Order: sequence, then C-alpha cells, then structure tokens
Amino acid sequence: MQGRYAVMGMGVEQSARGSASTATPTAHLLEERWLAGGALRGTLVERRGRTEQSASYSGRSTLKSSCVVELERQLPWGTERSEVLLDGRGRPLYSLNRNAGSVITSRWLPMAPGVCQAADLNGLVLSSQVGLSWGPGGWTPNAVVQREQWSNGNVQGLALSSYGGVGETVGYTGRLNLDAGSCWGSLRERDSKGVDYNYRALIVNGRNGARGYLYLQNDLNDLTAGWLVRD
Repeated sequence: MQGRYAVMGMGVEQSARGSASTATPTAHLLEERWLAGGALRGTLVERRGRTEQSASYSGRSTLKSSCVVELERQLPWGTERSEVLLDGRGRPLYSLNRNAGSVITSRWLPMAPGVCQAADLNGLVLSSQVGLSWGPGGWTPNAVVQREQWSNGNVQGLALSSYGGVGETVGYTGRLNLDAGSCWGSLRERDSKGVDYNYRALIVNGRNGARGYLYLQNDLNDLTAGWLVRD
C-alpha cells in the first residue's frame, strides 16, 4: 500500500443551524504519500462553497477487515476521517469521508515517484466533468466536456458546456505553470469570448509520461473538479 496518490473528491457538507440544516458543496484535490508504518503525508486544496483553503498535513492509516483502510488526517482546521477501499493489488481506489455531516466520495489514482514537467502532458487530453455555479438563486449545475491539445505547458482546447441548462461550444487557450520541484501547478485559460478561468492543477505522472491531470477551479463562483485523461 505504500506509494504516492492523487485524490479528487466532491460532495456536500451538512450543517445544522437551529431547526434547519444547510448543505454546502465541497470539492478537494490531494497529493498523498502512504509511508512505512502507516504514516501519511500530503498536500490538500479544498473548496467549500465560495471559499478555498489549502494545507500540508500528516496523518495515520490503519488496515481494517475486508480490505478497508481507515485514514485520519490532521489538518489545520480539524481532523478529517475517511475510509478507503483497496483494489486487488492493495491500492486505494475509492473512499468515503466519515466526518459527521459529510457526504463526500473521492477517487484515487496512483502516481509514479519524482517531479513532473509540463511537457509530460504533451498530446491529446479529454475530459467529462460536472460542477456547480453560483448565482442570485444559489448553486446551479454545470457540465462540460473538453478536448485539449497540449504542447510544453500550452493548451488549446474546445469545450462543450451547459451552465444551468444553457449550452454553448467555445474554444480556449491556456498555460500551465508548475510549482518548482512539484507536480502541482496553476492553470489559466481564456476562451474565445474573453472569459478567464483559473484552476489549481495536479499532474498525475506515470512511468511513461503523465496519465493526465486533476484540477480544482479557483474562480469562487464556479465549483468544479475534473479528471482530464491523456490519450
């Protein structure tokens, strides 16, 4: 089970206020290392509604029965507990947040050792994603499918989207700038209508180039997390 993993999760956080309860949409990206003896080390970027927070953290993993691992992460804002299912090779695949009031599932992807380069994404990348957009009436659903061509950190793409049931097709360009010595980076895109989109991105590196990348949108009126798969 030791190794490095990229994790993407989405769901809601339920909270009680008086006699009523509210559900805040939530999404996160993690890069997590499972170390010898059950220790965890990781980096988290999280959206809760229209706010964003990030942190490095430590924690513990405990193997339970039926190929389930219990995770406990010590974050600056509190302890987060999850349970993850292992596949036939002992790797994490899907997890469920176990904090009270949380309805959040996550998908896990194995990463190879080492740092990443923007050129690892060179070629064709495709995605299908769903998210939420904030407006006068609250949160409304959006869905986007994308086809991208990458070259040394530059991207040119086509997006088919529906925001609250209003569809459009638009081209866009962008640039990924990686953090030094990391697989994390900042991605900024601008579509043909002049609208900017900003993301925190995590390249999912493999033995023979990137498998693709995860991203979490920084624009506070759009809560979108995506897994973009390299062809």
